[in-house]
Amino acid sequence: MDLQKRLDFIAEVKKKIYKSPESGNEAKKTAISRMNALFDEGTFVELNAFVKKRLNEFPENKNKSIEYEGIVSGYGSVGGRLVFAYSQDFSKISGALSEAGVKKILAVYDMAEKNGAPVVSVFDSSGVVVTEGIDVLSGYGEIIKKASVLSGIVPQYSVICGTCAGGAAVIASISDFIFIEKNNGKIFINSPFIIKNKNANKTENFDENIGNAEFAAENGQCAKIADGEDELFASMKNLMEYIPSNNFDENVYIDAEDDANRLNENLADFVLTEKYDMKQVITEISDNNKFYEIYENYSANILCGFISMANTTVGVVANQPKELDGAICPGACDKAARFIYVCDNFNIPVLTLVDTEGMIISEKAEKSQFSLYAAKLASAYAYATVPKITLNIGKSYGTAYTIMGSKGLGIDIVMAYPAAQIAVLPSETAVEIIYGDDIMKDPDPAKKRAELTEMWETEKSSPTEAAANGSIDMIIEPGQTRQMITSAILLLQSKRETRLPKKYNKLPF
Repeated sequence: MDLQKRLDFIAEVKKKIYKSPESGNEAKKTAISRMNALFDEGTFVELNAFVKKRLNEFPENKNKSIEYEGIVSGYGSVGGRLVFAYSQDFSKISGALSEAGVKKILAVYDMAEKNGAPVVSVFDSSGVVVTEGIDVLSGYGEIIKKASVLSGIVPQYSVICGTCAGGAAVIASISDFIFIEKNNGKIFINSPFIIKNKNANKTENFDENIGNAEFAAENGQCAKIADGEDELFASMKNLMEYIPSNNFDENVYIDAEDDANRLNENLADFVLTEKYDMKQVITEISDNNKFYEIYENYSANILCGFISMANTTVGVVANQPKELDGAICPGACDKAARFIYVCDNFNIPVLTLVDTEGMIISEKAEKSQFSLYAAKLASAYAYATVPKITLNIGKSYGTAYTIMGSKGLGIDIVMAYPAAQIAVLPSETAVEIIYGDDIMKDPDPAKKRAELTEMWETEKSSPTEAAANGSIDMIIEPGQTRQMITSAILLLQSKRETRLPKKYNKLPF
């Protein structure tokens, strides 16, 4: 391909991939307006405003003295707390990253590290300044290194308001939480346009939605999507209330007034209904009945999110009975494990609510490295040193019992409802395996099967059986749920547990 054809192809790629403010996309904001949307009114202070590259370095602009830079960076307060941020500015050179932009971004990470403050990255860019060649690509490497080193030390939030591609997508994915604007936000390594052109003869079932907000949410790439930038920033600031400023910060930023001893009298009947909604259980026991769910479009059979209890942030991992009977799949393991790592990094107690039929049975799951994902979840529980509490609400069988926050993984306090079913196998399966011959020989097989199943549930699968060997610490009534969990959280506030040092650092993925 000659030079002119290459230039034409690049121009076509940009036309297909990137949208500019001039293309009729009025919903997009400038970088400064995004900073003002993020920070408390009047608190944003811009840093390194005079670090710029000059257009006259390009041959075609020899006689021009226009300055440009596609990055706005600085600091301010969010909810009264110090936060550092940078935003790509699509209105200037399409937000392309330059060496000067790299310097501004690295300065933000350096200041955040020194002050123990969160970093917010806002992405909306056409890529890099191509004429700067390998130097700007090295800059991507420097940013990735800095973000990786700070992972688990200060919270990192990525907000994608436009295109986030290639190296920028890598940077965003290192952060703890990604937020994507539904209409304009896209995240990918290679754009759908490039993929389609590369595989021109194999695109009959090509997914044109690759990289858009809904695609990213369904694949677990982002914590939240929102319709409009105002809603997006508001949602992120809501999440920031639950997360400390750094890994040593023990301050509480949630202002919730609710009686720690409030009873949950309606839970007893509710959890006995078939395929109930676990979200209602979570909101019932939380301060002011608030639950901030993340990754809600990814593996809906497990729930992850934050609540407040006794004015303390608590991370919740819970099976969702209304989706696949709460069965655990590879995606559910991945989702929960990443969430637990973040909680452990920032000293947030983990509450696990268990009600699952077990590990999902499918060829697709086994082809998806199921055992590796299951190991990832079990390891996340085992390695975490934060307070860990598990409540067995309904069913919990076999491997699913083990990896969903069981006592053997180092959970501090394990509770169960009286009606919980905890066993190696579901009652019906166990009865068929153990007593199958006896049932078939009985004059009334159906009656015999029902009797044996009832016996198994009463004697072998009851929480009292698990409590007899110490696997369950206490059996509580549903009405006591909030009261007992709050008590456990307060009890474990001074918990100290260390692990032998390891060569690698835990990352949130």
